Order: sequence, then C-alpha cells, then structure tokens
Amino acid sequence: MDTRLLRSFLAVARSGSFTSAAGELGYTQSTVTSHVQKLEQQLRSRLLDRLPGGVVTTEAGARLVVPAEEVLDAEDRLRAAVSAGDERPSGTVRVMAPETLCTYWLPRVIRTVIDEEPDVRIWLAPGSFVDAVDAVRRGAIDVAVVMEPRTPQTDMTLTPIGRQALVFLDRADPTAGSGPAATWAELAQRDVLLIEEGCGFSDHVTEQLDLTGCSRGRRSRFGSVEAVKRCVGAGLGWTVLPTIAVGSEIDAGTLTVLAGPALVDCAVQAVTHPRRYRSPATRVVLDELRRSWSATAG
Repeated sequence: MDTRLLRSFLAVARSGSFTSAAGELGYTQSTVTSHVQKLEQQLRSRLLDRLPGGVVTTEAGARLVVPAEEVLDAEDRLRAAVSAGDERPSGTVRVMAPETLCTYWLPRVIRTVIDEEPDVRIWLAPGSFVDAVDAVRRGAIDVAVVMEPRTPQTDMTLTPIGRQALVFLDRADPTAGSGPAATWAELAQRDVLLIEEGCGFSDHVTEQLDLTGCSRGRRSRFGSVEAVKRCVGAGLGWTVLPTIAVGSEIDAGTLTVLAGPALVDCAVQAVTHPRRYRSPATRVVLDELRRSWSATAG
C-alpha cells in the first residue's frame, strides 16, 4: 500500500478539511482527494463523510486511524534507521501551545529552528491544555507546550522545560503608595480581568477568589493577553499574567506590579505521545525549546 494515501487520510481526519490537509502536507487539494478515494477503493469502504460543517470519519474510518498511525510510525522508523546520520532533519513539526507562549516566546524558537535547519517546517496553533493533550493523543500534533500551575494528570509524556513566574498587575498610578500586600478577600472586592476558561493560571486565580466567599467584583474573561493588558491599563480591573508577557509594559510604566498573595509558578512542559516515533525534526524542536527557555530564564 502507498503510505501517502494513509498520510492524506489522517491529515483530513485530523483537520476535518481537505483544504487544511493539503496545506499541511504540501499537496494540492485534488491530490489529497485522489489519495483518499484510492484508499477507499483499496479498502472497499467509505472512510470519510463530507458534511456541510466539515469532513468526519465514518465508523470504518475511525477504526483505521490507529492502525494507520502505527504503519506510518513504522515507516518513519525504517527511514530513520536507514539514513541514520546521513541526512539533515526535515519535515513538518506540528506544535500547539497557550496563546501567551505562542505570542511572546515560540516565534523566537521557530525562527532559530528554521535558520539552523531550513528543511524543517513548524506548524503552530494556540490551544488550551485540554485541547493540546487531546491533539497529541489523536496524533493531530507532534508536540504540545503547556504552562500549568499544577502538575497535569495525563497518560502522555511530559518533558520539563522550565518554570514561569506569575505577577499581579494593576493600572499605573504614580500617586499610589507602597502599602501592605492585598489579600485574596480584598482582591475579590474589585473587578478582575482574566484569560478565558481553560487557562490554568486564570482558573487557579478564580478558585482562590471563590474560596474567599466574596463576589462583589466582576470577573471578565478574554481570549487575548493583549486585550487583558489594555483593559487593565485603562483602569478596568486587575489581573494575573506570566512575567514573560508583561515585561515591556512594566518597564514602560503603563502597568504596575500589584503586591498580593503568593502565586505558584507555572511549570512549562512539552507533551508528546509515549508510543509515537519522534522524527529528527521533532527532536530538533524539543531540543530548541529547552535551550531557548534556559537562555530566556538566564
């Protein structure tokens, strides 16, 4: 069997779109369609249903996903064994991470990898911890980078990258003195601006506020760190954000650090599938994630 047919099928099954699959694989849409049709003919079964809302697997297609992944993993291992040390890393590595890391750190990582290994391509998408781990499990992505204040419970492989401090932030107020640190109960009296549900550190802040039993302040959720920072700067409330995302605003004086309760650092970790083959390109990305974070922290 031509394994290109399996790759096209899996790409469509993961993305729910022939167009997205073609972009991921570097094929034309007609080529991906032809691959899936040939595979369906060879297996004598319809594998995908084309619906108005997208493409979904049939029962037969769903049963094919895991065996197809195993075949492609075996092919990748065979190629690696034959070419061991003879070729530069190449191929696409699919990465998912929270919006904060996608915005303020991962572009540097990607630029370094591309400069050093021009045959490696990186596909980056934002996603919560739950979405990212699910995507790794399904094979939709190769590496997830997560940033959580508590140790995640998962059957996937977690590789430590580093730690990220959190900080309370308020609007800049040159008239404010350096009074005592605010308590959670005092903070609960004010409006707070947080990242949307699924963000580990924002969910943790919400839990701490709930424990106070106070609910005078409004709690607003945003899908963008930049939106949170701008609203805090306009005096609409306080927030908690990773230091990696707010250094320039603190230095410029547009936001100020708010003294508050102790905050737990977030663990930054890479998530990979324990049974899936790590290509040389994937290993390059993982190595640069660790190196870059060490350099950033240093």
